[in-house]
Amino acid sequence: MTYAEQSDNTLQKVIIFAIVLVFEAALVMALLFGLHSPPDAPKEPPRPPVQVHMIKEPPPPPPPPPPPPPPPEITPPPPPYIPPPKIQVPTPPPPMRVTHTKPPKAMPPVKAMPPSDAPVSNAPPVPDHSAGTSPLNHVVPEYPEEMSEEGREGVVSVACDVEPSGETSNCQVVNVKGGEPFAEAALKAVRRSRYAPAVKNGVPVKEYHHLYTITFSLND
Repeated sequence: MTYAEQSDNTLQKVIIFAIVLVFEAALVMALLFGLHSPPDAPKEPPRPPVQVHMIKEPPPPPPPPPPPPPPPEITPPPPPYIPPPKIQVPTPPPPMRVTHTKPPKAMPPVKAMPPSDAPVSNAPPVPDHSAGTSPLNHVVPEYPEEMSEEGREGVVSVACDVEPSGETSNCQVVNVKGGEPFAEAALKAVRRSRYAPAVKNGVPVKEYHHLYTITFSLND
């Protein structure tokens, strides 16, 4: 046998030996894994049956209580009857007139008496009212227009001093009935009036606080 033939036989033997060795190893592995296989996992115990309980629905809530009745309406008592005031229709007033206080009649001049030995008084001379003033002109006061339209009347008392010249001064309203327009009209009339002055011992003197009464009345 040649060297080449011997080499081929040796190679074949090696291949066969390797195949057998692999086969045996596989068999051994199969036996090992087959004999030592892990035990089966324990089975789970059976679950208890599911119990179903019926739950009753809660009862509906009670209805709300009815609203309270409305309070009774209280009707206030009617107000007491008050009769209307009686309206008096004024009667037509008498015609307008102007009145003055009548001074006493002028006395005849008194003759001067001779001087006596009586002590002379330093007091101011007192006018002789017995020889008072007398009107020289009659000034008719103007009737206030607003009072005439309203149908009102009035009476005014005015006090004035009468100067020796016959003019009035220091005129003041003492009393007025009917309204201030009457007082203003009376003052204007008295201030325009002229008088014969009072006389004492034959000499004109000043007369104090001469009183005039002027009445305002509407015509018929």
